[in-house]
Amino acid sequence: MRLDIHITYGPAIQSAGILEELLSVGISAVRFNMSHTDCEKIAPIIKSIRDFNPEIKIGADLRGRKLRIGPLPGGVVHLRDGDFFKFIPMEGEALIGEGVASVNYPLMGVSVSVGDFVLLDDGALRLRVREIKSGEVLCIVERGGMLTERSGLNIPGHAHNMSALTEKDYWDIDGLRDIDHLYLSYVESGDDIDMLRMEAKKRGIVVPIIAKVELIQAVNNIREIAAKSDGVCIARGDLGVEVSHVRILDTQRYIVRHCRYAKTPVLLAGEVLFSMVSRGVPYRAEVTDVVVALEQGVDGFILSDETAIGCDPVNAVKYLNTLISGFYSNCLALSIGK
Repeated sequence: MRLDIHITYGPAIQSAGILEELLSVGISAVRFNMSHTDCEKIAPIIKSIRDFNPEIKIGADLRGRKLRIGPLPGGVVHLRDGDFFKFIPMEGEALIGEGVASVNYPLMGVSVSVGDFVLLDDGALRLRVREIKSGEVLCIVERGGMLTERSGLNIPGHAHNMSALTEKDYWDIDGLRDIDHLYLSYVESGDDIDMLRMEAKKRGIVVPIIAKVELIQAVNNIREIAAKSDGVCIARGDLGVEVSHVRILDTQRYIVRHCRYAKTPVLLAGEVLFSMVSRGVPYRAEVTDVVVALEQGVDGFILSDETAIGCDPVNAVKYLNTLISGFYSNCLALSIGK
């Protein structure tokens, strides 16, 4: 049985011959993360994919409500426990200075309260709001580490007072051509899917929409999201920040169950084989994780860093294919032996 494998395009695929090899090892789709690129840059890559293997689907992942800090002096800063760090909310981004970063959330200053957590880089760094003044948010670092510019920012449990589509998303759908589906990040409800479908249709884009579940609001609204979308992606990177570690597996199972009930394909993403960013083989725990997802009934996987910045994107895809085929071979053998 063949499941979908979506790979994420990135710097690791730009080396000579890597893209062509990936298009020949059993992938289903190539995902472009529009947070890091634009329509002009991906147009020649799309043409290359079409020319080499026209059966491969191409998808554009719209940023949606994704919160990110802006550029940092030197590109990276070491935040130590007890340090103060300030966020300047704005519409876009700007390089400001030491100990401060812009964040693309103009209403952050009125959306958070003193004592709230602010998480960076998928929860690797944890800060707590200490003071809010003139819309600027001063935090104290409680769990430090290396912070890279344009890292993701999460405010767990908070509904974002933002439209499902940002100005950047409108630019993207204005310029997108020759794609097979759209992913929408940071979906909160079925209304977000309706909005994207309407705006895309206005621009002549009538393609399936994959809703990315990464907020607790989306988990609570999974029935309507599964009913209105053409596919669901369980994006565990950010979802794992919103949901405690002890609940993530049950939450994953809950989403899969509702998608299967709605007959909506469901994909799993986020640290699927994350160790293969720097290793030639995955950890055994990752192998178990993939098998558990297959037992739950997922319809496929999305590889992110494994292919975008990994040391060997082709090997990561081959390994995932091996795990999938091995799982179904074992299932077949067990059923025959009964």
